[in-house]
Amino acid sequence: MRMAMVVNGLLGALLLASANATQAVTLWAAALLMLNHAASHAVTLVGLGRRPDWHARLSMLHGVALMVAAVALVVTAGRSIAGMAIPDVPLASLALLLAIGVTVATATLLFAGRRGTLSLRAIWLCSRKDILPLGAGLVGLAASWLLLDGAPDALVGAGIAAFLLPAAWGLLRGRIGGGEGVAGR
Repeated sequence: MRMAMVVNGLLGALLLASANATQAVTLWAAALLMLNHAASHAVTLVGLGRRPDWHARLSMLHGVALMVAAVALVVTAGRSIAGMAIPDVPLASLALLLAIGVTVATATLLFAGRRGTLSLRAIWLCSRKDILPLGAGLVGLAASWLLLDGAPDALVGAGIAAFLLPAAWGLLRGRIGGGEGVAGR
């Protein structure tokens, strides 16, 4: 779990730096996706063992941060469409291809230590929640390149961010509904 946290954190930082350089909304959304995974692993690692109320508090904080970042990204996408900004598509596409490669490699390494056979199906099942949004980002960037318009990139980025909102709400609802009894003890 520590390896996955570090890899997702580093990949998120790389995507964030690439997004700032290219102004591609899909890269900001992909960075948010990877940083969300890193934060989830960190909350789980910190919450293991000693104090169960820490896990609940950190989950709530994680949910609030994820919700704020996702809503801010949707607003950024709207501003990008209104401003008619076109991202640096070749560089952004390379960053997304790198992220897909790292995701597949990480899934392969995670399955290498398990019993059973490593198959393409196993790798797909492990990495599909990351590969599908990243692939959608590539499609959005390709459409932006073909149409010479930044709107497809922004729309796909907003869709990826909206995809993260139910997860943020689930983190908040879990703390509000089930976590208060633990914190009150």
